[in-house]
Amino acid sequence: MSSQRYTKNAERNFILGLTALFLFLTFLVIADILQVLILSVILAYFLHPLYIGFLQRFPSKSLCSILALTCATLGFFLPLMFLFYFIILRMGLLVLDYREYIENPELLNEFLTTALSQVTNSRIFESFDISGFIVSMVQFIGSWVQGFIESLPLIILNLIIILFVTYYLLIYSKEIFESLNDYLPLTRKKQDEIFRNISKNIQVLFRGYFLTGLIQTFVAAIGYIILDVIYGFPNLLIIIFLTLIVSLVPYLGTPMVWVPVSIYYFIINQPEAGTLLFIYGLTVISLIDNFIRPILMSHKETTPPPLVFVGFVGGIFAFGILGLIIGPIIISITMVLLRFIREEYTILDEK
Repeated sequence: MSSQRYTKNAERNFILGLTALFLFLTFLVIADILQVLILSVILAYFLHPLYIGFLQRFPSKSLCSILALTCATLGFFLPLMFLFYFIILRMGLLVLDYREYIENPELLNEFLTTALSQVTNSRIFESFDISGFIVSMVQFIGSWVQGFIESLPLIILNLIIILFVTYYLLIYSKEIFESLNDYLPLTRKKQDEIFRNISKNIQVLFRGYFLTGLIQTFVAAIGYIILDVIYGFPNLLIIIFLTLIVSLVPYLGTPMVWVPVSIYYFIINQPEAGTLLFIYGLTVISLIDNFIRPILMSHKETTPPPLVFVGFVGGIFAFGILGLIIGPIIISITMVLLRFIREEYTILDEK
């Protein structure tokens, strides 16, 4: 029986089809931990300079990777876990404190409309049902707290996976990049240019938004603590955490927190505290955003703020709270790749 002969074209198409099938199957395998893998790559990227620093002192790559991950765990993950623990605990107590109003929305609405009418010296708020929004927000917080507690074992498992994957990414980073160079159908110069631009965008993104957000939150926290000492401050830890979250959002930012808190002071008949917080927020907290962010994002080839805003919002819907990190980075990388595609087609058109 004669052997069947295939053309090179048929063989190539078969390999392409089989590769596409197994790429799809591979995606199904890693789909549930995809965001964990993305976070591992991001963590390895930022820990790599620290890893190289340890490598200059110790010959063992495994030891250097463990030391870098230990620094990340002690300096970031553990404090973050304790912060989340106290915030979740405080949110649960907050829901219990206002349980009477949640179960009786009419009492809450009467209190809020009366207070706002006194502050504004107007009867316009008496026809509003403000309690519905407040109750919905509190119920959302309650369900979020419950969901967070229920998913705590999964969060711990994901954290272990992140540390495990990052450990090997740090050790084999050189081999991984060499493998990418072998498999990507691009010249080494073009690959280096793409990775350099992606790295630059990620650095600017973190400096311009995350670092600025941390500075703003620190400055805002100083003002909150001073007001807490003098007048008493509502749920200090939760407000600081919310300030950190909204400080990452372009255009809106920290006024989403300190303006409502200022209004709250007026409602509870502490107009001095409300006025001081409003002035402090307007002249200090927000001005930091206007001065520091442009300096840290001085490079021309960065992702436009509207797209960063889309990355934050879309990232939260797609990946949850971790989307604040993953979303903007994905948008940033996509913009870099689209720019290179445009440049390639421009060169082809000129030819």
